[in-house]
Amino acid sequence: MLSPVSVRGRLLAAFGAMVVLTTAVGGVGWFGLGATERALSSLQREGLGNIALAMRMAELSTGLAARAPFIAAIEATPGLDEERGQLELKLADLTGLVNRLPGLERASLHVPSDVPSLVRLAGRLDGTLRNLMDVTGEAIAVRAEASAIRLGLERQRILGETLAGAAARTFEHPGFPGFEGVGTPPLPFSVLRLADRTRDAVSAALTTTSPADLARWRAGFDTDRQGLRAIDTATPALAIMAPSLDQLLTVLDTQGAVFDIRNRQLGIEQRSRFLVAAANTLSVQLNREVESVTSAMQTAARSRGDATFSALSSGKASILALGALCALAAIAAAVYVMRDVAGNLRAVTRAMSALAGGDRLVSVPATGRPDEIGDLARAFSVFKENVAERDQLARKLGENSRMLEAVFVNMNDGLSVFDEKGRLVTWNPRFLDLNGFTPAEVAGRDLAELQRSLLRRGVGIRMLDGSSIDLDALTRLRTEQALRCEHHFPDGRVVELHSSPMPSGGFITTYSDLTERKDIEKQLRHAQKMEAVGQLTGGIAHDFNNLLAAIMGNLQMIHDETSEQDPVRGKALRALDAAERGATTIQRLLAFSRQQALQPQAVDLNELVEGMLDLLSYGLGNGIVLKTALTPGLAPALVDPGQLENALLNLVVNARDALAEGGTIVIATEAVPQPATQDGGDAIVLSVRDDGSGMTPDVLARVFEPFFTTKRFGRGSGLGLSMVYGFVRQSGGKVDIQSEPGIGTLVAMAFPRARMLPETLALPRDPGTVEGGPERILVVEDDPAVRLTAVDMLTALGYRAVPAASAEEALVLLDGTAFDLLFTDVILTGGMNGPALVAVAKAKQPSLQVLFCSGYARDFLVESASLPLDIHFIQKPYQKPLLAAQLRNILGRGGGTQPAPARGRPEASVLSARG
Repeated sequence: MLSPVSVRGRLLAAFGAMVVLTTAVGGVGWFGLGATERALSSLQREGLGNIALAMRMAELSTGLAARAPFIAAIEATPGLDEERGQLELKLADLTGLVNRLPGLERASLHVPSDVPSLVRLAGRLDGTLRNLMDVTGEAIAVRAEASAIRLGLERQRILGETLAGAAARTFEHPGFPGFEGVGTPPLPFSVLRLADRTRDAVSAALTTTSPADLARWRAGFDTDRQGLRAIDTATPALAIMAPSLDQLLTVLDTQGAVFDIRNRQLGIEQRSRFLVAAANTLSVQLNREVESVTSAMQTAARSRGDATFSALSSGKASILALGALCALAAIAAAVYVMRDVAGNLRAVTRAMSALAGGDRLVSVPATGRPDEIGDLARAFSVFKENVAERDQLARKLGENSRMLEAVFVNMNDGLSVFDEKGRLVTWNPRFLDLNGFTPAEVAGRDLAELQRSLLRRGVGIRMLDGSSIDLDALTRLRTEQALRCEHHFPDGRVVELHSSPMPSGGFITTYSDLTERKDIEKQLRHAQKMEAVGQLTGGIAHDFNNLLAAIMGNLQMIHDETSEQDPVRGKALRALDAAERGATTIQRLLAFSRQQALQPQAVDLNELVEGMLDLLSYGLGNGIVLKTALTPGLAPALVDPGQLENALLNLVVNARDALAEGGTIVIATEAVPQPATQDGGDAIVLSVRDDGSGMTPDVLARVFEPFFTTKRFGRGSGLGLSMVYGFVRQSGGKVDIQSEPGIGTLVAMAFPRARMLPETLALPRDPGTVEGGPERILVVEDDPAVRLTAVDMLTALGYRAVPAASAEEALVLLDGTAFDLLFTDVILTGGMNGPALVAVAKAKQPSLQVLFCSGYARDFLVESASLPLDIHFIQKPYQKPLLAAQLRNILGRGGGTQPAPARGRPEASVLSARG
């Protein structure tokens, strides 16, 4: 039903009025003319409606095709379901338009052959989009399966590490095939390589886009998995690997599905791209068919209009007189139509022209009209909004392009892009800085020329493992697969290259400066090595202290129990001197491992150096000059003065040995304002510099290792600098050494600045003759030799000593006997150590006094064995006089503060203990 406010309704009303007037005036003649006019009106009305139908169909098909890429990019099921609902609505609109096509076929006699083509294309577009939705759903499901496989990589890695631990333990198994106590058994390492390769194959399969690469990774994965299955874990030496290997094989069986999943992903991606392209193609074809149908309808309308107007012209002659009244009515109707319809059409046309000229702010007239002109204006308004959206998108693309360019220019890593022929296409400034090129040197050059230029400048090109590279093969492989290598520059810089092929051909390479990271890794490896050596030497020192305790204790008793005329007394004295020299070596090992007992004090380094000048000058020999460069008013350093004197003496002796033909030794002190110590405070530096032979880099790298020396056999033990290193680090400072062959060596020890002077108590260096007492002492020691020696010492002093080999045995004795003192080792084998034993013993006998002993230093035990600070402690190897003094200090006063050991060099403390 026509609306009275539509253009067609108004035109029909005007012509109806003319027909009525002509019929009343002209009679039968005008009736024929009216019939002709009505036929023309019907043609125009149906033509405009069919054109609007065709335009709506073209607009809808274009919108559906435009959503195809968005559908293909959906990654979650909720989003897909929402998009499916919207798509169903639009497809329903398209189906409705297609169902109206039979009426179009009846109305337009010249276009029925095109209508089936429109129906067919619309149906194909509908099916293509529905297939695309299904393919996207498959892609989401397959992506979830791939994510599950990717999550399984972490469990695969953990099982590989567990298998690595189990494989490492097979090295020590005597039943391992080919086990000889040294070397590396081949089988465990092959197992680890197979496990690592399976994980690498799964990771590569998840990211590759090449079916050929996927097949290659799958073949390697299956081969490695079969290799793991072929391992005979029934062998006793390999039985420890069985649980981890079985779990790994179970995970690999699950991970093996990744290759089929990836194949499905690649196929789905290809189908998705094909369907998106098909949707776009069908949309274009549908629009072309709509244009063809519209053109045919316009031609039919013009043909019928011409025939109608011809018939009107022939009748005008007969009804000219009567047409005057009709002319007046027609003029009035024409004026009305021109002012209302044509005026608005011209306004819409001007707005469209302005929009085409770039005016995006033009207003669209007549959008509120309910007729066809309003429909046209609203359609144009939608077109204007689409143009605005495209302009906004273009601006965003421009902004993104500028942002990417800024990132490209200012990124920290270098970047270069090479085409498929190996020519450099583009680069950023950082690429030039890292490789030392200028723009003129790289413009238009290919990769081979740039590599030759680097080689001429002494740049080494190596793989990450340090192996050499075939540059021609490297250039060829860069366009096929991702590669990494390193540039080693003569100035010490190391630049890592990461090349990746591009889909369009050629490859892109990033350049990262790894110099700082390499230096940090080198320092870390050195620190880890020194820490491991320190732990080893500390353990060795502890064991030797236990041995020396038994040796020196028995020698001391032999010496004390024989007369001066007995030749055994002299032999015992010589053996005791040798044992004390061994104790000195042990003290140096403890110094390196930072496990010696320190007594830090506020020390004036200038005063300490000046007080040692006579001792240091003695024995330097002719031709060697000792100088000082002491900073006046130097703040005190917090350090153990005895150990510092020993370290300074070692450094001067080393400097003397480096001056075979004479030279100068300079001892200097200074305050360093920057945080040079471990605690971040001010540093007080004491340095020794000589102009001797110096050291090569290889020797300098090992200079702090225990027992490493370049001196002739018998001239040095190799413990001097290692003792200095451990002592300075334990004191909270750091030691730095610089040396060049033929120039000399500088060793600088930095210590924290003293904030306060701690109060200390010291036993006399020679405790003199100390008698024992009648007290009962429980001796707990797990080493039989040390235990018997301690009991003999205590018995010789007059004490009633009762031995116990373990904490459990000691607790049994404490239940039945009252003791005055518990003399126990800190580290005991079994389930209970010394501090734990003391806690239980104190609960049983609250008045019991305690004396701890150990081959480790007290400071080390406070940190590692939870040894309390306020305890009595004596370090192995101990001498009978010092032990007697400690016991009388405890038993004579009934406890009290632990006295500090005698300060001074390790040699002096051991010798004074002998009495």
